[in-house]
Amino acid sequence: MQIGNAWMNDETDLRGLVDYLASHALISDETWYQIYKYCDFSLKTNISDQCKNAAVQAYNDVKDIDILNIYAPLCLSPNLTVKPKKASVLDCDPCSLNYVQAYLNLPEVQKALHANVAKINYSWVPCSEVLKWQDSPLTILPLLRMIMANGLRLWVYSGDVDGGIPITSTKYSLKKLMLPVKTAWYPWFLDKEVGGYSEVYKGDLTLATVRGAGHLVPTDQPPRALSLIKHFLAGRPLPSSSSSSS
Repeated sequence: MQIGNAWMNDETDLRGLVDYLASHALISDETWYQIYKYCDFSLKTNISDQCKNAAVQAYNDVKDIDILNIYAPLCLSPNLTVKPKKASVLDCDPCSLNYVQAYLNLPEVQKALHANVAKINYSWVPCSEVLKWQDSPLTILPLLRMIMANGLRLWVYSGDVDGGIPITSTKYSLKKLMLPVKTAWYPWFLDKEVGGYSEVYKGDLTLATVRGAGHLVPTDQPPRALSLIKHFLAGRPLPSSSSSSS
Protein backbone atom coordinates (compact mmCIF):
# COMPACT_ATOMS: atom_id res chain seq x y z
CA MET A 1 0.00 0.00 0.00
CA GLN A 2 1.16 3.51 -0.82
CA ILE A 3 0.02 6.63 1.03
CA GLY A 4 0.89 10.00 -0.47
CA ASN A 5 1.15 13.32 1.40
CA ALA A 6 -1.37 12.08 3.94
CA TRP A 7 -2.72 13.75 7.07
CA MET A 8 -2.16 10.94 9.57
CA ASN A 9 -2.13 12.32 13.11
CA ASP A 10 -3.57 15.71 14.04
CA GLU A 11 -1.12 16.74 16.76
CA THR A 12 2.13 15.91 14.99
CA ASP A 13 0.85 16.96 11.57
CA LEU A 14 -0.07 20.42 12.90
CA ARG A 15 3.34 20.81 14.54
CA GLY A 16 5.04 19.70 11.34
CA LEU A 17 3.01 22.19 9.31
CA VAL A 18 3.98 25.13 11.52
CA ASP A 19 7.64 24.08 11.57
CA TYR A 20 7.69 23.68 7.78
CA LEU A 21 6.24 27.15 7.17
CA ALA A 22 8.76 28.70 9.55
CA SER A 23 11.76 26.77 8.22
CA HIS A 24 10.90 27.76 4.64
CA ALA A 25 10.63 31.47 5.52
CA LEU A 26 6.88 31.59 4.86
CA ILE A 27 5.95 32.78 8.34
CA SER A 28 7.97 34.86 10.78
CA ASP A 29 9.82 33.52 13.80
CA GLU A 30 7.49 35.61 15.94
CA THR A 31 4.38 34.00 14.46
CA TRP A 32 5.94 30.56 14.94
CA TYR A 33 6.70 31.42 18.57
CA GLN A 34 3.17 32.71 19.20
CA ILE A 35 1.62 29.55 17.77
CA TYR A 36 3.83 27.33 19.91
CA LYS A 37 3.15 29.45 22.99
CA TYR A 38 -0.61 29.75 22.73
CA CYS A 39 -1.88 26.82 20.65
CA ASP A 40 -2.67 23.33 21.92
CA PHE A 41 -1.76 21.02 19.05
CA SER A 42 -3.70 18.15 20.59
CA LEU A 43 -6.96 20.06 19.92
CA LYS A 44 -8.25 18.87 23.30
CA THR A 45 -8.83 22.37 24.69
CA ASN A 46 -10.70 25.42 23.48
CA ILE A 47 -8.69 27.55 21.06
CA SER A 48 -7.57 30.76 22.75
CA ASP A 49 -7.85 34.18 21.12
CA GLN A 50 -4.05 34.44 21.10
CA CYS A 51 -3.82 31.16 19.19
CA LYS A 52 -6.49 32.29 16.73
CA ASN A 53 -4.66 35.57 16.13
CA ALA A 54 -1.36 33.79 15.48
CA ALA A 55 -3.06 31.30 13.14
CA VAL A 56 -4.70 34.15 11.22
CA GLN A 57 -1.32 35.84 10.84
CA ALA A 58 0.17 32.62 9.47
CA TYR A 59 -2.73 32.26 7.04
CA ASN A 60 -2.32 35.85 5.83
CA ASP A 61 1.36 35.21 5.21
CA VAL A 62 0.74 32.23 2.91
CA LYS A 63 -2.68 32.94 1.37
CA ASP A 64 -1.21 34.44 -1.81
CA ILE A 65 0.90 31.41 -2.76
CA ASP A 66 -0.04 27.90 -3.81
CA ILE A 67 0.34 26.19 -0.45
CA LEU A 68 0.22 22.76 -2.14
CA ASN A 69 3.41 23.65 -4.02
CA ILE A 70 5.10 26.60 -2.39
CA TYR A 71 7.32 27.35 -5.41
CA ALA A 72 4.73 26.86 -8.15
CA PRO A 73 3.28 29.71 -10.24
CA LEU A 74 -0.34 30.69 -9.68
CA CYS A 75 -3.18 30.56 -12.16
CA LEU A 76 -3.67 34.26 -12.82
CA SER A 77 -6.45 33.98 -15.41
CA PRO A 78 -9.90 32.68 -14.46
CA ASN A 79 -10.87 32.44 -18.13
CA LEU A 80 -10.94 29.24 -20.13
CA THR A 81 -9.12 29.01 -23.44
CA VAL A 82 -11.15 29.08 -26.64
CA LYS A 83 -9.10 26.24 -28.06
CA PRO A 84 -7.47 23.46 -26.02
CA LYS A 85 -3.89 24.05 -25.06
CA LYS A 86 -1.25 21.50 -25.96
CA ALA A 87 -0.92 19.27 -22.93
CA SER A 88 2.45 18.42 -21.43
CA VAL A 89 3.10 16.23 -18.42
CA LEU A 90 6.50 17.88 -18.01
CA ASP A 91 5.19 21.46 -18.07
CA CYS A 92 1.98 21.58 -16.08
CA ASP A 93 -0.33 24.53 -16.70
CA PRO A 94 -1.18 26.10 -13.30
CA CYS A 95 -4.72 26.65 -14.59
CA SER A 96 -5.25 22.95 -15.36
CA LEU A 97 -7.60 22.52 -12.40
CA ASN A 98 -9.87 25.23 -13.82
CA TYR A 99 -10.13 23.32 -17.10
CA VAL A 100 -10.87 20.03 -15.33
CA GLN A 101 -13.54 21.63 -13.15
CA ALA A 102 -15.26 23.22 -16.16
CA TYR A 103 -15.11 19.94 -18.09
CA LEU A 104 -16.57 17.86 -15.27
CA ASN A 105 -19.46 20.29 -14.89
CA LEU A 106 -20.55 19.93 -18.52
CA PRO A 107 -24.00 18.27 -18.58
CA GLU A 108 -22.97 15.82 -21.30
CA VAL A 109 -19.90 14.77 -19.32
CA GLN A 110 -21.86 14.26 -16.12
CA LYS A 111 -24.43 12.24 -18.07
CA ALA A 112 -21.72 10.01 -19.52
CA LEU A 113 -20.24 9.48 -16.06
CA HIS A 114 -23.66 8.86 -14.49
CA ALA A 115 -22.85 11.75 -12.16
CA ASN A 116 -25.19 14.26 -10.53
CA VAL A 117 -28.18 11.99 -11.05
CA ALA A 118 -29.85 13.79 -8.13
CA LYS A 119 -29.56 17.10 -10.02
CA ILE A 120 -27.97 19.05 -7.18
CA ASN A 121 -28.14 22.81 -7.63
CA TYR A 122 -24.46 23.60 -7.19
CA SER A 123 -21.38 22.89 -9.27
CA TRP A 124 -18.89 20.13 -8.68
CA VAL A 125 -15.61 21.39 -7.18
CA PRO A 126 -12.49 19.44 -6.14
CA CYS A 127 -12.82 20.48 -2.48
CA SER A 128 -16.41 21.12 -1.43
CA GLU A 129 -17.44 23.83 1.01
CA VAL A 130 -20.97 22.42 0.97
CA LEU A 131 -20.24 18.88 2.11
CA LYS A 132 -18.67 18.80 5.56
CA TRP A 133 -16.72 15.82 6.88
CA GLN A 134 -17.67 15.63 10.55
CA ASP A 135 -16.24 12.28 11.64
CA SER A 136 -12.58 12.36 10.61
CA PRO A 137 -10.42 10.59 13.21
CA LEU A 138 -7.71 12.42 15.15
CA THR A 139 -5.21 9.76 14.05
CA ILE A 140 -4.89 6.83 11.68
CA LEU A 141 -1.67 5.55 13.24
CA PRO A 142 -3.44 2.49 14.74
CA LEU A 143 -4.60 1.67 11.22
CA LEU A 144 -1.00 1.80 9.96
CA ARG A 145 0.04 -0.55 12.76
CA MET A 146 -2.74 -2.95 11.77
CA ILE A 147 -1.66 -2.86 8.12
CA MET A 148 1.92 -3.71 9.05
CA ALA A 149 0.83 -6.38 11.53
CA ASN A 150 -0.97 -8.13 8.69
CA GLY A 151 2.22 -8.31 6.64
CA LEU A 152 1.41 -5.65 4.05
CA ARG A 153 4.18 -3.49 2.62
CA LEU A 154 3.57 0.17 3.35
CA TRP A 155 5.19 3.09 1.53
CA VAL A 156 4.51 6.63 2.70
CA TYR A 157 5.69 9.28 0.26
CA SER A 158 5.73 13.06 0.38
CA GLY A 159 6.50 15.83 -2.08
CA ASP A 160 9.09 18.03 -0.39
CA VAL A 161 7.60 21.38 -1.48
CA ASP A 162 4.07 20.59 -0.29
CA GLY A 163 3.23 23.19 2.35
CA GLY A 164 -0.28 21.86 2.99
CA ILE A 165 0.71 18.46 4.41
CA PRO A 166 4.48 18.82 4.46
CA ILE A 167 7.25 16.29 4.86
CA THR A 168 7.88 17.50 8.42
CA SER A 169 4.33 16.47 9.34
CA THR A 170 4.84 13.04 7.80
CA LYS A 171 8.15 12.53 9.61
CA TYR A 172 6.78 13.66 12.97
CA SER A 173 3.76 11.36 12.63
CA LEU A 174 5.76 8.30 11.58
CA LYS A 175 8.11 8.89 14.50
CA LYS A 176 5.15 8.25 16.82
CA LEU A 177 5.13 4.64 15.61
CA MET A 178 8.59 4.20 17.23
CA LEU A 179 9.79 1.79 14.56
CA PRO A 180 13.47 0.77 14.46
CA VAL A 181 15.33 2.00 11.37
CA LYS A 182 16.29 -0.75 8.95
CA THR A 183 17.90 1.41 6.25
CA ALA A 184 19.09 4.86 7.28
CA TRP A 185 18.11 8.04 5.42
CA TYR A 186 19.67 8.13 1.95
CA PRO A 187 19.21 9.91 -1.41
CA TRP A 188 17.50 7.91 -4.14
CA PHE A 189 18.24 8.49 -7.82
CA LEU A 190 16.58 8.72 -11.20
CA ASP A 191 18.50 9.46 -14.41
CA LYS A 192 21.65 10.20 -12.40
CA GLU A 193 19.91 12.90 -10.34
CA VAL A 194 18.59 12.82 -6.80
CA GLY A 195 14.89 12.02 -7.05
CA GLY A 196 14.30 12.39 -3.33
CA TYR A 197 15.25 10.73 -0.06
CA SER A 198 14.19 7.53 1.64
CA GLU A 199 14.33 5.72 4.95
CA VAL A 200 13.17 2.15 5.61
CA TYR A 201 11.84 0.93 8.94
CA LYS A 202 11.43 -2.53 10.40
CA GLY A 203 7.88 -3.66 9.86
CA ASP A 204 8.18 -3.11 6.08
CA LEU A 205 7.44 0.62 6.14
CA THR A 206 9.26 2.89 3.70
CA LEU A 207 9.31 6.67 3.86
CA ALA A 208 10.16 8.40 0.58
CA THR A 209 10.32 12.04 -0.42
CA VAL A 210 10.00 13.27 -3.99
CA ARG A 211 12.28 16.20 -4.72
CA GLY A 212 10.61 19.21 -6.29
CA ALA A 213 7.08 17.82 -5.93
CA GLY A 214 4.19 19.40 -4.10
CA HIS A 215 0.99 17.78 -2.87
CA LEU A 216 0.17 16.45 -6.35
CA VAL A 217 3.33 14.43 -6.86
CA PRO A 218 2.55 12.95 -10.32
CA THR A 219 1.57 16.40 -11.61
CA ASP A 220 4.72 18.12 -10.42
CA GLN A 221 7.29 15.36 -10.98
CA PRO A 222 5.89 12.71 -13.36
CA PRO A 223 9.11 10.71 -13.99
CA ARG A 224 10.00 10.58 -10.29
CA ALA A 225 6.44 9.62 -9.37
CA LEU A 226 6.53 6.83 -11.96
CA SER A 227 9.85 5.57 -10.61
CA LEU A 228 8.39 5.52 -7.11
CA ILE A 229 5.42 3.44 -8.25
CA LYS A 230 7.55 1.08 -10.35
CA HIS A 231 9.87 0.27 -7.46
CA PHE A 232 6.96 -0.24 -5.09
CA LEU A 233 5.17 -2.63 -7.47
CA ALA A 234 8.40 -4.52 -8.11
CA GLY A 235 9.08 -4.85 -4.38
CA ARG A 236 12.46 -3.20 -4.79
CA PRO A 237 13.96 -0.35 -2.70
CA LEU A 238 14.56 2.99 -4.35
CA PRO A 239 18.04 3.05 -5.94
CA SER A 240 20.73 4.45 -3.70
CA SER A 241 23.28 5.15 -6.45
CA SER A 242 23.16 7.06 -9.72
CA SER A 243 24.52 4.04 -11.60
CA SER A 244 21.34 2.04 -10.89
CA SER A 245 18.84 4.87 -11.24
CA SER A 246 17.24 4.07 -14.60
